[in-house]
Amino acid sequence: MSNIPDDKIREIRERAPILEVVSDYVSLRKSGANYQGLCPFHGEKTPSFNVNPARGIFHCFGCGVGGNAITFVMKMEGLSFPEAVKVLGKRVGVEIEDRPVTAAEKRRQDERDELYGIMDLAARLYREALERSEEAGAARRYLETRGVDRETSEAYRLGFAPDRWDYLSRHLQHRKVPMELAERLGLVRRREGGGYFDIFRNRLLFAITDIHGRTIGFGGRVLNDSLPKYINSPESPIYHKSDVLFGVHLAKGALREQGSAIIVEGYFDHLALYQAGVRNVVATCGTALTEGHVKLLRRYAGKAYTLFDADSAGRKATVRAIDLFLAENFPAHVVELTQGEDPDSFVKKEGADAFRARLAKARPAFDFLFRDLLGQVDAGTVEGKLKVANELAPRLVKLANPLERELYVKEIARVLGIDVRSLLRASGGTAGSRPDPLPRPTAERRPRGAGPEEMLLALMARSAEVADRVRRGEAAGLFCPELSPVADAILERHSRRAEIDWGELLELVASPEEKGRIAAFLVNDDHLADVDVHKAFDQCRQVLERGALKRLKDLARELAAADPDTPRYRELLAEIEALRNRKSQLS
Repeated sequence: MSNIPDDKIREIRERAPILEVVSDYVSLRKSGANYQGLCPFHGEKTPSFNVNPARGIFHCFGCGVGGNAITFVMKMEGLSFPEAVKVLGKRVGVEIEDRPVTAAEKRRQDERDELYGIMDLAARLYREALERSEEAGAARRYLETRGVDRETSEAYRLGFAPDRWDYLSRHLQHRKVPMELAERLGLVRRREGGGYFDIFRNRLLFAITDIHGRTIGFGGRVLNDSLPKYINSPESPIYHKSDVLFGVHLAKGALREQGSAIIVEGYFDHLALYQAGVRNVVATCGTALTEGHVKLLRRYAGKAYTLFDADSAGRKATVRAIDLFLAENFPAHVVELTQGEDPDSFVKKEGADAFRARLAKARPAFDFLFRDLLGQVDAGTVEGKLKVANELAPRLVKLANPLERELYVKEIARVLGIDVRSLLRASGGTAGSRPDPLPRPTAERRPRGAGPEEMLLALMARSAEVADRVRRGEAAGLFCPELSPVADAILERHSRRAEIDWGELLELVASPEEKGRIAAFLVNDDHLADVDVHKAFDQCRQVLERGALKRLKDLARELAAADPDTPRYRELLAEIEALRNRKSQLS
């Protein structure tokens, strides 16, 4: 997970009690063995966020998130695991010695720091020009006509590039800035005869920032009808468009609180929503949505709403985004505005409440795709039916929720007037697809809430006798791959009579969903105090046996209908064999 020594991580966790860490962000009150407060990751009026100081874990029964102190800081600050460990280490005075950097690495880091400094210098110069220079009078009047107040202008670090060829370049040269670095940032360009000239001239500038609020680029808009309307900074060592979303540093808190992100296309669309009080909004920077963007959003939100223009280009951008969300298994909806409207104009005419009403009526992404296709083709003809089926089949298999997939298959078949099995065969035969009518026994596919495996982990932790039964092989093959490391760690702790540290064991779980499920079960397990652990162990085994048997029957039915020449047929055979082995071990 990181190159930080385990003993350092353990020391930091011991010296940074979870109650103190969480209390810096959340107001907590004692409630039995736990402390409760309003969850910082989603909006709520009744406290459902629990911290168990003795076990060093937290869990929210509202949104399902859970983990230890490191997990909390990761999610709260949008940090990676090593970054969160270092933040906590600094807090408690534990020094983490990074390996010595090479001379080349030191040069690269120094250069990056210098690049950030140059961008900050340019941002401050452009900001000052907007606020004070006579040349920016038209820009200030333009912002007034767009309803942008000074507070919003300051929050966005709006600036202005005067209509001069050397406004920035002269300033940078005066400050002894290496001009070749400014050129790499896309701020200036070298003249053929020598010297440099500015890239941004006579444009209103939007500062593009990273998640920490550091300026890494600019988007420049003209104040008249000349073209191009916008020019954006090029890629640079500190600006990678596929990993950056405009306004994310402003939206971080709202993304966590709302649990969702609204994605728009334009800078002014973002600004208009922000100023109207809709703060969980980000924008693409003149590029299509990417996998890197989705990974960035996952750090702060659990679902997305796309809000692109209703014209042909916007429609295509929406479909591309839907395909990406399906591929990344990220829940998404599509917000639709009146033809000819964009978020900026809609909010100005209708207001924020009307916009939120549209948001509430947003269609699930796949449903939008289906209805959009029906609006483009004549589904009453054979050609039309084939086009819709062929467009949707490869996307159907990407739906992670098996019940959702089954319902869409039936609805598509009904609307098109075709046989459900034909549509299933079409999707099942698609290269690389993995249709799965029922959930597989993995952490990602299990429903929210603790199941028999989580129950057994808790029983093992509480009872050495249950742990011994597991060690003797009575539960061989009992745990899914996600939880096997946790079970092994519990057995290892029992073997040396060591204390079970759940804060440490949760770090063995990669899936945030599974981490939340375990935390939910363990944040308060007083209900297990009077449980007959041996009887509970046997009941869990029986539940898993029945589940394996039912799964085998469902897979056998799917195998009977599958084409032997498809990859799915071979997948089914392998899964059936694995389940039979697991069932025999449970029997």
